[in-house]
Amino acid sequence: MSQHDGILEKAGKREKLENPRRVAELAPAATLARLGLRDGQTLCDIGAGSGLFSLAAARITSGAVWAADIDAELLAELDTRARAEGLANLHILPVSGCAYPIPDGSADWALLVTVLHEIPARHALLAELRRLLKPAGRAVLVEFHAGRTPMGPPPAHRLGAPEAESLFTGAGFAKEQEFSLGENLYVQTYIRGE
Repeated sequence: MSQHDGILEKAGKREKLENPRRVAELAPAATLARLGLRDGQTLCDIGAGSGLFSLAAARITSGAVWAADIDAELLAELDTRARAEGLANLHILPVSGCAYPIPDGSADWALLVTVLHEIPARHALLAELRRLLKPAGRAVLVEFHAGRTPMGPPPAHRLGAPEAESLFTGAGFAKEQEFSLGENLYVQTYIRGE
């Protein structure tokens, strides 16, 4: 998925997702380390796009990393990149909608990087995250701050931190932490409740 004035478009998807400024702010490997991803853990990257976080996760852990996205073209490119790096633990997962072919309780981590604001069926997605996460598994949300920032969609298309917290806690998740990731983004982590 790519952005142009915050609206997704088809042209230049990977180039826009991997804009050097965006990549520097997201800092996938450093962010995953800060979150505590460890070797042997499993991760599902929802809306993986070009795979910035999927690739970084597959380099950190020997556990399964599922890269889920609706964009077959981006997933094909990601598969080629993963194979070139010998990342056999990165699994491409084409999806449509909010159901993922991952067994119940399989993932230690579910990651949503700048994607939840684009999903109309948020409650269905959060229910699916609860299903695929292990007990005490963690959901990580990376979204744009609510107000206007140098990068990101128009403010009307954003999902502010309080709204995100309400969605997650209403779906049975307990908030663990929140921090800013540069001037454009915030990160929240949630633990799956019983």
